[in-house]
Amino acid sequence: MIAPPTPFEGPEKKFELTVVEGFPSLRSFGDETWKAVVVAAGAEILSKKSNEHFDAYLLSESSLFVFDTFLTIITCGQTSLVDGVREILSFIPPDRIAAAFYERKHENFPHHQSTTFFDDARRIAEWLPGRAVLLGAPHEHAVYLFHAERDYTPDDDDTTLEVLMHGIPADIAGKFRGVEAPLEGTVAKELGLADVLPGFELDEHVFSPTGYSLNALDGETYATIHVTPEDLGSYVSFETNLDFRGSPSVLIQRLIQTFHPESFDVVAFVPDEQPMSVSVDGYLLRKHIHEPASGYWVTFQHFYRPAVRPSRGSVLDLG
Repeated sequence: MIAPPTPFEGPEKKFELTVVEGFPSLRSFGDETWKAVVVAAGAEILSKKSNEHFDAYLLSESSLFVFDTFLTIITCGQTSLVDGVREILSFIPPDRIAAAFYERKHENFPHHQSTTFFDDARRIAEWLPGRAVLLGAPHEHAVYLFHAERDYTPDDDDTTLEVLMHGIPADIAGKFRGVEAPLEGTVAKELGLADVLPGFELDEHVFSPTGYSLNALDGETYATIHVTPEDLGSYVSFETNLDFRGSPSVLIQRLIQTFHPESFDVVAFVPDEQPMSVSVDGYLLRKHIHEPASGYWVTFQHFYRPAVRPSRGSVLDLG
């Protein structure tokens, strides 16, 4: 009997840390060090772009951003990011870490993962004691968050925005299937993604037979988009450290108008307690959580598009 194919897991795992003042620049560790981290997590580096502020690595499964004092690594598929965390802690001692966060988005196909969030968080807690929080609801749209319990005060402009989109329409998902390797930036321009990130330097990769990743750089600001266009489990993620607080709905609306997901989650890290208010035409807010975490306030919001007519079921490939 032939086993059915393993579906690709778009929802990601993420680890972010900030080092204490006086620790050597993280960029100074060099490409070979970060290659070892990525390989330990079960991925590989495809390309790299740099500016005076940070290095942006495009990975076979998502992205890595390395600044002088902090890093963010995001991996999807069946990667084991917790093993990458272990590799990071082999050259960054825990007592030199000012803040650390580990996230896992709820998976579409959790039975294909080698670990659970709880497995990962327990391992990390052995190295970095901390606290785990569920943002969302069990067995629904949620983000699981572990953060090291540190007395940390982020800068006033230290923000992160994640927009995590599920259920991409077939006509839009189809634009990311069977696409030939592009000239630099051409896919982003053709699909309107460059309009979401005006003025950014782009680094993109088209996967065969399906999938798309984009890193974007503009001064100290990064952004990344990853598209999983499979029929079953279609998913798009967006993340940026752009300070969005003045008009979060404008940026989010542009993303939603580009991908038209059935539902999406917004996760925002900000240094102030003011809850973030988001409104997107055609979508209803189902869940709203506001939670303190290591000096930040984290907002989680889940939106969905109400059904207006019946739809057909999804055909399953039995192999």
